[in-house]
Amino acid sequence: MSLIGPEKIRRIRDGVWHDRAAILTPRGVLSGEDALVGAVYWRLCKAGRQPGESIADCAPFLRELVQRYRAEVAQIR
Repeated sequence: MSLIGPEKIRRIRDGVWHDRAAILTPRGVLSGEDALVGAVYWRLCKAGRQPGESIADCAPFLRELVQRYRAEVAQIR
């Protein structure tokens, strides 16, 4: 298992949030939350995690990302 520190995970999450318009546009059948979490997953893999490896240690960062997304969507509606 390749460990990635909390600061690196935070930067990945923030990068996904920054790029959310590009990530959400071509999402196909995925929900917005799924598209954002998937983008974090693939960026974690590019940073050294292995596909299929648990990202449970990233749960707090993913939870915050989803909450930010839901708050933004609620403001739009």
